[in-house]
Amino acid sequence: MGTLIFLLIFFFVLLPLGRIAWAVWRQYRLVRRHMRQAEAFRDAFARGASGPGRESAAPESPKKKKIARDVGEYVAFEEMRVYTEPSGNEPSGASQRAPKPEAQVEDADWEEIK
Repeated sequence: MGTLIFLLIFFFVLLPLGRIAWAVWRQYRLVRRHMRQAEAFRDAFARGASGPGRESAAPESPKKKKIARDVGEYVAFEEMRVYTEPSGNEPSGASQRAPKPEAQVEDADWEEIK
């Protein structure tokens, strides 16, 4: 009876766990190998770009602005906050007044498409 229980545990518990562990280990080795190859390629590319017989790349100059400073005009603005007295039934942080909804602008004539 003990041998039967041992065989059942071995085939239905230990063997599947061993297979899962082996598959995880293979994937780990594969990923490590790919990472080492990618690092080797990256190093080879870096050496090839500045290898013997080639001039080293010029140091990067600061990027220039796409829009000149004299284009446009400066607008001064001031940020304003509106606070109200909190009433007892508002949650904390809701003491600021909610903005009023704006009226919708209707400047287009709509036609129903059939």
